[in-house]
Amino acid sequence: MQKGILKTLALAVVSLLAASSLAGCANSAAGSSATPSAEASTEDSASAETPASESTASESGESGDYDFYIFNTKGENADALDAAVKAYQDETGVVIKTFSLGSGTSSEDALRADMNSNNKPAIFTVMNSQSLVEWVEGGFALDLSQATVPEFQQLVADMDSTLNLTMTDGTGNYGIPFNVEGYGYIVDTEMIDALFGADNTEAVITALKAATYDEFAAFVTALSGYIADGTAGAVTLAGQSFDLAAEKTGKAATLEGVFATAGAEKWTYGDHFVNVAIDAAFATSAEASQATADDLEKLRAPLLAYAKALDLKTSNAVTGRGPEFISSTTNGYDASVANFAGSKAVFIKQGNWCYTNIEKANADIVDTLTFIPVKMPFQQSDISVSGLTVEHMNTSIPVFVPNYYLLNAKVSEKELEEAQKFLVWLNTSETGQKYVVEDMAFIHYNADPATIQTDNSLSNSIISYMNTGNIITNAYAGAPTGWATDTFGLKIMEDYLTKAEWTEEDYAAIADYAITSWAEKLAG
Repeated sequence: MQKGILKTLALAVVSLLAASSLAGCANSAAGSSATPSAEASTEDSASAETPASESTASESGESGDYDFYIFNTKGENADALDAAVKAYQDETGVVIKTFSLGSGTSSEDALRADMNSNNKPAIFTVMNSQSLVEWVEGGFALDLSQATVPEFQQLVADMDSTLNLTMTDGTGNYGIPFNVEGYGYIVDTEMIDALFGADNTEAVITALKAATYDEFAAFVTALSGYIADGTAGAVTLAGQSFDLAAEKTGKAATLEGVFATAGAEKWTYGDHFVNVAIDAAFATSAEASQATADDLEKLRAPLLAYAKALDLKTSNAVTGRGPEFISSTTNGYDASVANFAGSKAVFIKQGNWCYTNIEKANADIVDTLTFIPVKMPFQQSDISVSGLTVEHMNTSIPVFVPNYYLLNAKVSEKELEEAQKFLVWLNTSETGQKYVVEDMAFIHYNADPATIQTDNSLSNSIISYMNTGNIITNAYAGAPTGWATDTFGLKIMEDYLTKAEWTEEDYAAIADYAITSWAEKLAG
């Protein structure tokens, strides 16, 4: 594999803390899975709604059914991982059992149950340095300097050191990255064709990427009016004027809102959306993880911008704010993807991990997707990160390592050896890389964005941002464990996404709660 991610990416992921698997990198249909020889022991494992004590793959089957076991917290790559495992078994005769969790399911309890069983996973996955601590302190996570297989030692040596998964104090090296991911507002360029005419599509997309927040907000308002009553007119983006089509035809005729929003999924606004604001205050997730209560005051102005941008997005969604907006039955992850894939919305805020889900919902649109940055009404005085500008923030997308494979120091030497060999195969062999790049739709962590090209439109869009240096980081991953989703995200869901109208007082209250709840977690 080519080595050397651009320097800008290296800076963006220097702390190596990533978005949670719960935070959007999950497919609600994912459950447990296994190679054929282990299938009888895992195929009926519980779904995402099953209590953790019943949902772990190790609860059924004998350890002799397989050579080692992988606990995977990234549900949307479950099918591709199973296919890779099957190919590896066909090639080597090594039998691997896998278990994957679905959307909305916390992995911690399920993983703890397996770690305390007789059939521990030899490979397990974590999101970032914060979630790593428990497994290092418990003696489970193997420091990769202790690896024994020469080919695996070389795999680690070849990895860009900025991608090392370390403890929060920067010590150790514990993980092999899944990939590089990014997110923003996904848009189908054929929808832009229908709204502005095919001759203007490229210019509109380029202008959307460069537009200020105020221009983007006016664009959203104009689209909402157009969707509601067909009112045509002109919009201004990056200083250029574009005319909406006089009549709604084609995909434009099926629009029901500007945004497809998974209101029932706290991570969509608690993790990734708030991350953009946190990036304005902390240069890396490592810096955020070391923040004191006094440091958190730097977040106030960015969080006010976050609240205003979230108000814009959720008040112009397919489903109106209220009880239905936060219903998992009517407005969860799958429903939002279906709305976007069915051309009911112009945008959906997701990452390239969503590609396979969109493809399942409507394969006809996956070749015409691209990313627009998540924009917020920042003033330069709101940004405390040295050298970071409003323009850069509103023209960039977060790019980061989302998850890591870890080796379990408490399994047998044989299991540990086989686990290392599998990770070498997955990350270096032509067959393994086929599953990583094509079936999982990943950008390999060691790929060179100056030369790589994929068959995945969203991955290619991320690569284009990487090439121009228009990327920011994932500082939210340095927040206290559970804060972004289970504390702050839950508050937003229950107290604000059920309200039809927000006020300036609401914006201030959202910012204040974010800061005080973070500080309370710091205080223990």
